[in-house]
Amino acid sequence: MLDAATATLDLPLPHAWFEAGTALPERRFRDRRMTAEGASPLALVAARFAGAEGGPAEDAATTLDSQQRSFDAYFDVRRVDAPPVEALRRATALAVAKCVADAAAGHSLTAEQELTLARGLHRLADWAQAPIDLPEALPAGAAPAPDAMRRWKDQHQLFFVIVHGLLYLLHVLEEALGKRHAPVIQAILGDFSDLMRASAVAFRLTADFEQAAYDDLIRPDMAAHDPHFSGLFYADHKELVTSLRVLRRVPEEFEEELADLRAAMNETYEAHAFVCQRFVDGAASLASKDDSREAPASLRGKYRLRTVTIAGLR
Repeated sequence: MLDAATATLDLPLPHAWFEAGTALPERRFRDRRMTAEGASPLALVAARFAGAEGGPAEDAATTLDSQQRSFDAYFDVRRVDAPPVEALRRATALAVAKCVADAAAGHSLTAEQELTLARGLHRLADWAQAPIDLPEALPAGAAPAPDAMRRWKDQHQLFFVIVHGLLYLLHVLEEALGKRHAPVIQAILGDFSDLMRASAVAFRLTADFEQAAYDDLIRPDMAAHDPHFSGLFYADHKELVTSLRVLRRVPEEFEEELADLRAAMNETYEAHAFVCQRFVDGAASLASKDDSREAPASLRGKYRLRTVTIAGLR
């Protein structure tokens, strides 16, 4: 059994999804079960991945640049050469286990936000071919002491597997568009929105600790790792933004699904801006060469507009 507190997150390279083998989910975990099983919604997601750790994988021949490799190293990510869906299933098992263990220390998410996060992760579990049958006895770990650094890194890892889930859905969407499978297209767009909204909650959970911990511990730690540390070094997100172009091919009769997807995307950017607003307020990011540029405003403005434009959702 992996030690979830210390294990490195093994992920495929972002472009590995271009040639990934795909399969539609055989079964889906129904939303009503999230509140009917007598356990926390997040614990139910973790239970679906019981035994999914798998064996060791070899390092991938990396194509990432030095800044992207540095970003991976800071958040304890290793790139592996393995079938992407299999790697995603194992990575999600670990990331969700870390999320549940960390959340047990306490959080300020509302019940609705926790359900939103769990719903998106169940959709990810469906596509990663995780079983929907739960063990009779759900694992119950002891609540750890609150640890801001652990939360910062563990919940970033959760966001990383969500991004890979989005990359996978875009790959499957491209295939469905080519085959003109309308019901599959509709399901993928809905699941994409659910997963996008889960990422918005993951942002809020990642930053769910006191200001002093960020000022005294986390920001200095990132600066010590790289004085210009930035989310712009995150290779998977860069690949995701580029891959959103496939949404331009979605026929106009799916306008309701696309409108909901745009709303979910806006929620995600607002959640990211919320984190920046809370911790750095009007300050620039570590990577910014312009001290007058405010990180929250950039996320709500330039970066959000760039993304919805690439996706054809303006």
